[in-house]
Amino acid sequence: MDEQAIRKLVERVLQEQSAPTLMVLTPASGYHKEIAARLSQWTGIRWAILADEATKPELAAMASLGQTICWDGSQPAEWLGSFEQVVFPFLDFATLAEISLGLYQSRASQLCQYALMKGMPVYALDYQCNPASELNQLMGLDRSQAMTVRAQAQLAQLQELGIAVGSIEQVEAMMAGGKSISTTESISEKSSSYVTLSDVKSKGVNAFTLQDNLTDLAAEYLKEQRQ
Repeated sequence: MDEQAIRKLVERVLQEQSAPTLMVLTPASGYHKEIAARLSQWTGIRWAILADEATKPELAAMASLGQTICWDGSQPAEWLGSFEQVVFPFLDFATLAEISLGLYQSRASQLCQYALMKGMPVYALDYQCNPASELNQLMGLDRSQAMTVRAQAQLAQLQELGIAVGSIEQVEAMMAGGKSISTTESISEKSSSYVTLSDVKSKGVNAFTLQDNLTDLAAEYLKEQRQ
């Protein structure tokens, strides 16, 4: 057996040992390539990507990470049996609302809730659905206090249901630790103290440290400026 054949065999064994993970795509306003690049660095995961016509841009960014699959909408509990965990990289406001209200209209909401009933780990990045995220601040979606409070309550409800919600660093850490964020620390408490990229640029890099509650872009910017 030559070196190339040995390498392929090792890759196949490692792939088979990786956790089969369902990635459910929902429409996203941004961060497609950035999140895909970060997810590509995760190890020990075999991605199966569920997308549809509405999520073509998201799939274009994620397609290289794994196999694109289909689901006909029937027998969700049985269909989920092929996976160990579920990840929502672009959890949006609409899907957030559906899950928090116990609605089963979209297939993303259906699969999420069936996965929870089966006791499967479910993870979701909150860049799209947290009004305090840097993306939503840039889009001006954090200007209504009433809507912000409602979204934060819905995020807290997801935590109560057992979904691990947070930034990509938080979700990666929770996935490695096999547990969700403690519900004693609410989403509103965490998000209200976020330091965004615009904060760092306006106040200067010397006003913050990497120990502050920085958004991803703010932390990367701070590191770059201090190199």
